[in-house]
Amino acid sequence: MRVAIVHDDLVQWGGAERILEGICEIYPDAPIFTSVYDASNQELVKRFGSKKIITSFLQKIPGWRSLYKALLPFYPIAFEQFDFSGYDLVISHTTRFAKSVITKPGTIHISYCHTPPRFLWHFSGEGNYGIGELLMTKLRIYDQVAARRVDFFLAGSENARKRIKKIYRLDSKVVYPFIDLARFKNIETFSTRGGPAPGWDGGYFVVVGRPNIYKRFDLAEAACKNLGVELKIIQGNLSDEMVVNILAGARALITPGIEDFGLVVLEAQALGKPVIAFRDGGVVETVIDNKTGLFFDTQSVESLAGAIKKLDSKKINPADCKENADRFSKENFVKNFKQAVVSLV
Repeated sequence: MRVAIVHDDLVQWGGAERILEGICEIYPDAPIFTSVYDASNQELVKRFGSKKIITSFLQKIPGWRSLYKALLPFYPIAFEQFDFSGYDLVISHTTRFAKSVITKPGTIHISYCHTPPRFLWHFSGEGNYGIGELLMTKLRIYDQVAARRVDFFLAGSENARKRIKKIYRLDSKVVYPFIDLARFKNIETFSTRGGPAPGWDGGYFVVVGRPNIYKRFDLAEAACKNLGVELKIIQGNLSDEMVVNILAGARALITPGIEDFGLVVLEAQALGKPVIAFRDGGVVETVIDNKTGLFFDTQSVESLAGAIKKLDSKKINPADCKENADRFSKENFVKNFKQAVVSLV
């Protein structure tokens, strides 16, 4: 069976790209079709440089790296231009427009979708990138049409499954993403150096993610400032090792926004760290309330600060956090993804 993989874009190394790497391991001979590829990103080259990567016409536009928002309306067209003649199976991996590809009747298209486009459907409070409402309306209509081109949807979470059903009126099967548990084994954390937590970790809290408005880092900053506790913000450009070390020394991870799924939430738990999260989105599937973390119920400084203050009294066991994270192993992902695909083709 000839397989092709389609990904929204390859411009930064993040959670979506980690999952893409896992899919590529399942289908090692499959080329990657993507809108644009930043070959100057050394982490991407390290992970995908040996793969055959096919880019769209957008790659040829001078200065495309700085024109992302301006070129956004052209991304659907870019995916439509790809030719999948000769492929038996196309797997699109997407949160935006990769599912827009056009396949012939003899080719099966499975879309592994982590969310319909947030900026179109206003999930998580993400802005519309400055696009006018008329264009937004046209893109929403297009997105509905593109979803109908997909033969089968796989959802990255129960949260994604509900969104796919609500927006596209289509069913999907959940296949949870994974974290590379090996990255978090044998990591010495401050809280394991000889003493009961709290008081033996670094004493600070952490937020991690791309600097998007919907992440609501502002809530974490204000709440920690009001409580007089330290907050470290990780927004990118740090090595995996550095991110792990910072998480390992944290009192807890704070997730104040609405996450589609939230891989970093599992990464923190894999290090035995609790998570303080807004009770919405994918985190309700990955955090066990009062066992591996705490939820707060309104996106307000007061509600978040209240959860932070409660943390010390909960005596969360690091072993419970690690056990919960272990459920989301790469081995489980590979097995479940393969089984889902076999059941559909």
